[in-house]
Amino acid sequence: MTKTSRSRAGRSRIVLALIFLFAILAVGLRAGEAEAFAVGHTSVTYQDPARGNRSIPTEIYYPAATAGENVPVAEGLFPIVTFGHGYLLPYDIYAFVWNGLVPDGFIVALPRTEGGLTPSHGEFGKDLAFLVAKLRAEGANSSSLFYERVSDAAAVMGHSMGGGASVLAAAEDPTITALANFAAAETNPSAVAAAGSIEVPALLLAGSRDCVTPPSQHQIPMYDALASDCRTYVNITGASHCQFAAYNFTCSLGETGCPSPTITRAEQHGTTIEYLSLWLDFHLKGNASSWVQFQDLLASDGRVTFLQECAITSVARGESGVPLSSRIELAARPNPFNPSTTILVSLPERAAARLLVYDARGRAVRTLLAREIPAGTTPVDWDGTDDGGVPVPSGAYFSRIETSAGARTAKLILVR
Repeated sequence: MTKTSRSRAGRSRIVLALIFLFAILAVGLRAGEAEAFAVGHTSVTYQDPARGNRSIPTEIYYPAATAGENVPVAEGLFPIVTFGHGYLLPYDIYAFVWNGLVPDGFIVALPRTEGGLTPSHGEFGKDLAFLVAKLRAEGANSSSLFYERVSDAAAVMGHSMGGGASVLAAAEDPTITALANFAAAETNPSAVAAAGSIEVPALLLAGSRDCVTPPSQHQIPMYDALASDCRTYVNITGASHCQFAAYNFTCSLGETGCPSPTITRAEQHGTTIEYLSLWLDFHLKGNASSWVQFQDLLASDGRVTFLQECAITSVARGESGVPLSSRIELAARPNPFNPSTTILVSLPERAAARLLVYDARGRAVRTLLAREIPAGTTPVDWDGTDDGGVPVPSGAYFSRIETSAGARTAKLILVR
């Protein structure tokens, strides 16, 4: 073989090796990562015959093979998310929501109703619930853009007024799968009262710098009232009310006098979507690994404080039988109390545990326990002081026990 032929043969082997390597990488990428969908969009006005043919102009963003207006929906069955805007706020300042969820395979519908000075919270909640039923029906309508593209799983969501309306929507229709919202506001009729009839999983996101709908007066009462067997409250440190949307002058005006956020709008959006997408992926698509990631993120994330009471944590980790988390008990005697109370922690088996006390804004004020404890009931005293030994003020607090088997939260009332 000549020097030239050997050189050509060597180059050929290198080219074949590179082709083989790229093929392996391509297969690995396809196997390990789901391809993101493009964002399609359509505008439609529906009528609700049950309310005198009430018109509901709606913007719908959906998974598509190519981005554009009225383009075909991508192949697959996609869960529904309906989202309500805040008071006097336009729908389009929530682009980060649909841009964050649609590529992961969710249909996001935003009604443009109740945008005036005197909105009906009750009708807005019914609009959100109606859109769930309507889009489900569209999935069975052979003439619809969404024919055979809609799954029955659905979540109602919203921000501020729309967040409170999402609670009313979940109470309106018990077939709705899940409830999530941002800085949800108390409404008329009362979202707090409506929460008492809601048994579906719920995720309430809040901002620690929110003085428009302070968590202690809005989201915490809703969380506390929920009848759900899996509820989570996530307070984003440094987040404000209006940064749950793009900049809007009206919203900014409403924050006059509020403390400034200590994180950027992009950071707040990123944290919100990170939690929301994992949570929805589990509750609307049944992806157990997303629930594990959600729980691990909660446990390790210094960007947030949280409350949670869920009976499904151990089930999501693949365990069989009755979940251990459903057999964890937490109570306090006396309650209300002054100056101290005894928190009774009951575990089904020996486990490493952390017992913390949170204030009404979701901030940890005292770590009472961080060690392995035996099966049965362990009494732990709390004298109403924080980790520095300083007495905390009167009010509502939450004790939370965390173990590898699950967690449980109980409300405490301190009266000085």
